[in-house]
Amino acid sequence: MRRYSHTMGATTVLWCFGLFIWIHVSAQNYAGDMACTDKPQVSCGDNVCTCCTANDTAEELETGICVKTGLTYIPRMPDSVRYLIFVSNNLSAVKSPELVFSNVTEVEHLVLAWNSMCYFGPNVFSGLKNLRYLDIIGNFLTMESVRNMLSIPGLLSLSALHCDLPSPPANAFTNITSDVEIIILSSRHAGQVYDMTAFCSLSQLKVIALSLSKVINVTTTCSLQIEYLELRENGLHSLPISCSDKSESLFPHLKTLDMAGNSIDYVEKACLPASDALDLSENTFLVFESDRLKIKQFPNLRVLSLNSSTSLIWGVLSKAFSHPTLQCLVLDRCYIDFSDRGRVASDAFAGCPRLTVLSLMYNLFDDVDDARFLELFGSLNLTVLQLSHNKISLISWKIFDHFQNLRELDLVNTGLSDLPDGVFSSLRHLNWLDITDNKIATVTERTFSEEMRQELSLLGLGHNPFMCVCDLMWFRNWFVSQPTLFLDEDSSELEYACNNLAVTKLAEFYLTDQACVLSQSVNVAIILVTSAMIVTLTTVSLVFRFRWHIRLALYEVFRGRGDVKRMRLLADHFRYDVFVSYTSEDLPWVRAHLMPELEGRLGLRLCVHERDFIPGNNIVDNIADCVQSSKKILMVFSRDFVKHQWCQFELTFCLSHAMDYDDALIIVCVDDVVSSEMTSAMMAVLKITTYIQWEEFADAIEAFWGRLRLSMNEITGQIGP
Repeated sequence: MRRYSHTMGATTVLWCFGLFIWIHVSAQNYAGDMACTDKPQVSCGDNVCTCCTANDTAEELETGICVKTGLTYIPRMPDSVRYLIFVSNNLSAVKSPELVFSNVTEVEHLVLAWNSMCYFGPNVFSGLKNLRYLDIIGNFLTMESVRNMLSIPGLLSLSALHCDLPSPPANAFTNITSDVEIIILSSRHAGQVYDMTAFCSLSQLKVIALSLSKVINVTTTCSLQIEYLELRENGLHSLPISCSDKSESLFPHLKTLDMAGNSIDYVEKACLPASDALDLSENTFLVFESDRLKIKQFPNLRVLSLNSSTSLIWGVLSKAFSHPTLQCLVLDRCYIDFSDRGRVASDAFAGCPRLTVLSLMYNLFDDVDDARFLELFGSLNLTVLQLSHNKISLISWKIFDHFQNLRELDLVNTGLSDLPDGVFSSLRHLNWLDITDNKIATVTERTFSEEMRQELSLLGLGHNPFMCVCDLMWFRNWFVSQPTLFLDEDSSELEYACNNLAVTKLAEFYLTDQACVLSQSVNVAIILVTSAMIVTLTTVSLVFRFRWHIRLALYEVFRGRGDVKRMRLLADHFRYDVFVSYTSEDLPWVRAHLMPELEGRLGLRLCVHERDFIPGNNIVDNIADCVQSSKKILMVFSRDFVKHQWCQFELTFCLSHAMDYDDALIIVCVDDVVSSEMTSAMMAVLKITTYIQWEEFADAIEAFWGRLRLSMNEITGQIGP
């Protein structure tokens, strides 16, 4: 959502600091590629430069860009080009205009940044009759070159940032005619006092920007007629010397003074009768002292910015901002703890009868209750209040009942989780409300009265975790019917989404009236029953999936001491000693290795289904009869064993048989079986049974038969190999 609208208060904020923004962009956005971004482009200038139109519909090329081309001259450009960006090339001393600028005589805005130039003669630009804006950023120029450029007829703006120019001599610009209104400079002469006396000779000059330098003081011996002075990010400890020896103003027409990013911690004597905007942001204030804005020093002050991101404001004393004409006060990022009465006086904002715009973003309101809030701000007749990025978990109608003239309210990212019914009812003039990026799950119809819905021109509720249920349908319908109320040029429908429905935008959410007829209690009952069914089905599914793990675990816990098994072996009605379960793919191994060892050497009788199953009988009957007629069961696990359903049936049947008779299966693995391929029964058996692995080398084979004979001890009577 946009942070400022077109109300009077917000416009004041933009007006005060908008000029600096324009100068800053003008001075630094000379990079070539930026000018033609997202615009139709063609090659030009001897095919080493790029030209583009002003927009998608324009036919004539308006901008020419030559960045890092290595050119030592300015090539021929189309006559329609008005904006030429010639950056980081190889121009050096420019002395002959007919050789340098003869190809671009129609240019109005010329950027010659970072070209290693050190001198401009007096008539270099004489052929550029339409030149209005000149940027020579990053060159190494003399003050004589600056004088020559200031003399260019019709030139309105000169930017000479990063040219390492010292303070000009007092007579540097005398006896010249100049139309220049804006000068943008920077200096790296550490610790210097910058004398602006030379600029008094420039009668049309309105703006001086001297930022990103190391200036420690600014003086002048004459009256400067400028209206805007920017001294951002220097080493200044005080305001410029603005009073003459006769206590007259040396800046009688100065309207805006931008001193952000210095080391000022105290406002001393000043003579600035026309100043209506003062920016002292990011200085070194620790305490905002009482009554420092003297009416005599700033009789027309309307806007004061004291933003701070470099230091924590320790205290705000009584009537710290008292001034009869102050209309806009910005205290963003000061991290002032407004709950601390010992550090923030209850009447800190007293004495501001015209204050209508108050910005308090990024401060500390954690423990500020209704009474404390009204104690601090209740006497103010605010029309704009910005409280975003503070921790304000609850808001009350009691607060807003004292601000009935409020037109704009910013509550972005304050941690709000609830909007009480009718909380904004007393704000009859409110037309801009931003509650974006909070924790609001639902908005009831009683939150915004019908009158307020008609009055609002912008309502930001994006990036909140909406619960898209029946109670929110009214808000969804309002959102769909008036999208421009909730969306501006900086936002989209994606900001309004259902937190409880995956990948569902608020506009796409819909429930019929019939679906919302059921009472809340019925809905709760349905949810409970559905949840119980889901839990039951999940439990049944898990039990079924791990049934053999569970059965075998219980079997291991409750199994006896082998009495059942011994009694069964003593019955002596067995046809076979060992039932062998295997897949047909493993028959060669059974015949080549297993049968010769167990039958040939140990004299055991094996049940092998290819040989011993009775032809004509049902397969299930054969399996059951042979298992019942065998003393022990041996399973031959392999990759092929996993794939055969009859093998899995035999495993299941044999597991049940072993548990019924308190016995254990003998497991041999003839190859490496991947656990991801195993069935649940196989994995369960291998987890609780020590199996014997077959390996194809002599020592392993001997160990294999030794371990297998040991497992047959109950039926062979042997105790070792």
